[in-house]
Amino acid sequence: MQLEQFTDIKEAVAYLRQQGYEHVFECCPQGWRQRKTGLVFCPEKMQMENCQRFQKCGGVHNVTVLYMVLAPDGSKGVIIDDCTTYGDALFGEYLVRMKLRHINPDQQRQQPG
Repeated sequence: MQLEQFTDIKEAVAYLRQQGYEHVFECCPQGWRQRKTGLVFCPEKMQMENCQRFQKCGGVHNVTVLYMVLAPDGSKGVIIDDCTTYGDALFGEYLVRMKLRHINPDQQRQQPG
C-alpha cells in the first residue's frame, strides 16, 4: 500500500480508516491491545506495513509517528507514537519486535500489471 503524504495526522487516520485500517492498537504489558475489541497480540505476530512521521513546530517541538499494522487475525489498524520523553519502554521494544513488511518500490514498478 502506498501511503499518501499528509501533513495532518487526523487527515491521515481518516484516510486510513477508509482503506480498512479501522483499529487502534495500544501498548500493554502482554503486547499490542486492540482498543475496540480488547484482543491482545504479541509483537512478533504483528506486521508493520508502513509508517509516516508528523512534525509540529511552535513553542514546543512535537513529533508523532503513525504506524500502519496488520494483526494475525487479519484486522488492520494503526499505532500512534507521540514520541514523548517519558514514554513506555515496552512501546519501543514492541516496535522493534514486530515484523516489517519490506516493499521495494522499484520491484513494484517492474512487475507487469
